Amino acid sequence: MSKPNVRTLLAFLALAVASLLPACNDNDNGGGGTFDPAAFVGTWSGTWTNTTFSSTGAVSVVITQAGSDLGFSVDLDGNVFGGANPAAENFTASFDTSRATLASTTSAVYGDVTATLNANGSITINGTNINGQVASFTLTGDFDATQMTCNVAITFDTNATAAATGTLTKQ
Repeated sequence: MSKPNVRTLLAFLALAVASLLPACNDNDNGGGGTFDPAAFVGTWSGTWTNTTFSSTGAVSVVITQAGSDLGFSVDLDGNVFGGANPAAENFTASFDTSRATLASTTSAVYGDVTATLNANGSITINGTNINGQVASFTLTGDFDATQMTCNVAITFDTNATAAATGTLTKQ
């Protein structure tokens, strides 16, 4: 497989961006709570590591709020999907008091992406129909008002797999 680590990185970036959108309040006990999206507005940065292929790169996510929507610009650095460093992409998620949801959105880099961020601090992001050698990815992780950590499982068109991790911190 040539440069499958890039696909893993791309999957992580899409997931990381979506996961930064909502926040849960400090009173959340893991059983629910409410989102405080204003706590996440700003710039988040960190790194990703493909633990299968030992590659790494920087991640930057800028989050804005407009009414009940959260906008995020995701910029993943490195040899993403075996190609050149892709341009930043923009996504919009809607939120209510219990969660944020990114409805199925088609991305030139990440494929068809969906995401759910729950008030308890958990996140799940899925991507399918990705251009190139990656068939799909699933990102799972945890977040709060200052940090997000995640694990990404990537499946290639050949059914081979790879794994990645990432951490982002609010600046």
